[in-house]
This record gives sequence, structure tokens and C-alpha cells, in this order.
Amino acid sequence: MNNYNYIDPRAEIIDQIQGDERLLWADKPATGIKFRSTDIFIFIFSVLWLSFSLFWTYMAIDASIFFAMFGIPFILVGIHLLFGRFIFDALSRKNTVYGLTNKRIIQKSGLFKVHYKSVFLDSLPSLSYTEKPNGSGDINFGHTLGSFKNSKDRNRGDFPLVRIEFIPNVRSVHNKIADAKSKIRSNEEKLETKW
Repeated sequence: MNNYNYIDPRAEIIDQIQGDERLLWADKPATGIKFRSTDIFIFIFSVLWLSFSLFWTYMAIDASIFFAMFGIPFILVGIHLLFGRFIFDALSRKNTVYGLTNKRIIQKSGLFKVHYKSVFLDSLPSLSYTEKPNGSGDINFGHTLGSFKNSKDRNRGDFPLVRIEFIPNVRSVHNKIADAKSKIRSNEEKLETKW
């Protein structure tokens, strides 16, 4: 008997659908420990941080045990940067669900509390994706870091960089988002020509 309790991603996101919205796609990202291209820089920094913290604490033991205890928080930060953040990320992704409607992209996430974030398709300035040989990948949409630095939004607490990560069939999902976005644009153009 199978003890795995599968919950359909559509069932987890359907309560966020409003009015005349239609759910076009929903899925969960891949689970487990995953690496991003930026992890190499954080890995190098965390090895240096942890090495220095261990060396400093070891050398401080000669001075006094109290002085050496001052290094323990720095060691813990180094351990988190080196290993802990991957575990936290994997646990967080386990609770993440992405959804696409005919009007917006919805993300359900959260480790201790459920958080919902949505981006309306008519406000997406760009859309790109990266695909791995197995067909999985990431979709980037919204503002880039460069546009964020030059925008009026930089003083807001909400960081506008958004992406869908580690999803299967990324090209198909990208095409669904692009198609839904183009339908919204063509509907807006029809409304403008009526005026």
C-alpha cells in the first residue's frame, strides 16, 4: 500500500482564484537539495567565513574560554551558509506551489506560515527561461536587478524580482505564460480601438 499522500497542486491554489479567472496551470517545484549558479560564490565566501571563524575561535581558546565563545555565533553562521541554507531552501520548496491563471501568476509558499504572492500578467515587462537537458528549469519574469536599481520601486520594502524555479517542462509553462500574456494584450488593444 502506498503511504505517499499526493496533493494535486491545483487543489492547493484553487482557493486563490477570483471572479472570472481560470486556472491554466499549477505545479510544484522539484524537491530536495538543489543548486543555483550563484551558489558557487556563496560557497567560496562561506568556506572562507567558516575557516576564519574556526581558526579565530581555536586561537582564542589560549586567551580565555569566554573569548573563544565569542566565535561560536560566527561558526554557526558559517555552518548555515555552507549547509543549512540548502536544507532550509529544500524545506521551503516542499511547500511551494505555482499557479497560472488567465490574469496572473500565483505563488504559494512558506515554511511556518502560508504566504501568497501574485503578479498580474499585464504588468510583466519581460519573460525569459532557462532549460536543462531534462526539460526542467526556471522562468524569470518581472523586473531585473538593473531595472530595480533604476526604478522608483527601490524604496519600497517589496523586492520585485520574481521567478518560478525548478519546474518540469519549463518551455511548455513559459509558452503558456506568454500565450496568456499576449491574450491580455490583444484584449486591451481591442478595448482601446473601441474608444
